[in-house]
Parts: sequence; structure tokens; C-alpha cells
Amino acid sequence: MVKDELLRKLILALAVYAIFCAISATGRLGQWGIALMTMAGLGIPLVWGWRTGRWREIGFVRMTDGRTVIGWGIAAGIATAILGVLVIGTVAPPPDLAVELALGGVLWLLVASPFQEFFFRGWLQTRLENALGAPVGLLLATLLFTLWHYVAPFTGGAFPLETPVGFIATFAAGWAYGYSFQRTGSIVTPWLAHASAGIVFIIIGSMDFTAQFAAM
Repeated sequence: MVKDELLRKLILALAVYAIFCAISATGRLGQWGIALMTMAGLGIPLVWGWRTGRWREIGFVRMTDGRTVIGWGIAAGIATAILGVLVIGTVAPPPDLAVELALGGVLWLLVASPFQEFFFRGWLQTRLENALGAPVGLLLATLLFTLWHYVAPFTGGAFPLETPVGFIATFAAGWAYGYSFQRTGSIVTPWLAHASAGIVFIIIGSMDFTAQFAAM
């Protein structure tokens, strides 16, 4: 009976992941698809938490030890940023760095990081860990997170996804976010890690948010 329940949780997690990937693919069709992808990433875990009341399971907990939560987030973010510099190989801050940080920093902190972390770490990883155990669940969630980057509308992300190095780097970054989440149980940790790494990618010139907005 327990095995049947675990299998049901695994199938449900993979089915919801497939739906999320299908929604994310619409981002390639226009800005409306990107908005739909973002709303799905935020909405799936938030609606689940609201319907079940099991917010703690997806990392929405009170920070009884804020230093640990923030410390792990910063550490994972720094590790990912260092990896980004090594993989990209060049540091070329944009000429309009202040504008990029004002725009991109807010987007990373309030949009890009939370919609990915709420779904992949808060919802998907916890489901997979319940079904397969923490180590295997983390690895599978990280793999699915990495593969999702090939479906989502990322044309100029931090890592070169078309190369094996880019794949490995994306996997390593996802593992860092997921492991930091395991260590604290707070969704704030990977949220902060992913956002801080994204801001570093802006500083080193790997992302250009003003150009993307100009193309809208």
C-alpha cells in the first residue's frame, strides 16, 4: 500500500512537470507565453499550498534561524556565480550597468527566481523526495530542472545550453539550489541563491534585460 502511494506521488509529480514544460514551451510563441509560464510556476505550488494548507512541505516556513537560511542562500548563489564566470570565461559588464541592475535585479528577485524555485524546489523536489528519498529525489529534480531549460524560451541564458559544459553547469547550479533547500527547509534559501546568482550574471554581462525589453 505504501509503495502504491509513493508510485502515485511520483506519477503525479512527473505529470505536473510535463504540463509545466508544455506551458513553458508557449513562451517561444510570444510574451504572453512567458507570462503564462511564470504564472504557472508561481501558481501551481501556491494553489496547492492554499488548497491543502501544507505550506511547510513546500518551504513556506517561519525563519527561526535567519542567518542559516540566508547564509546557505548566499553560499549557493556565490558558488553558482563562480561557476558562471568559469564557464562563460569572460567578464564584460554592460555599459548601462546601473540600468541593467535596476531592471534585471528586480526581475530576478521578484519574478525569475521565485517562479522557478517555488515550482522546482518547493513543489517538484519535495514530491520526488517523498517518493524516492532525499538523495535520489534531489538528483531527479535537478535533472528535470536542467532539461526544462531546453523547453523554456531561453535564448541567451547564463550558460551555453547547446554545449555539454553548459548542460553540466546548469545541472550543478540546480543541484546547489536544491541542496541548499534541503539544508534549511526554507524556500527563501534557493530563492535568494538563484536571484543573487542571476544578479552576478547581469554584472558580468551574461544577460541583457534592456535588450530583451526593447525587443518586446
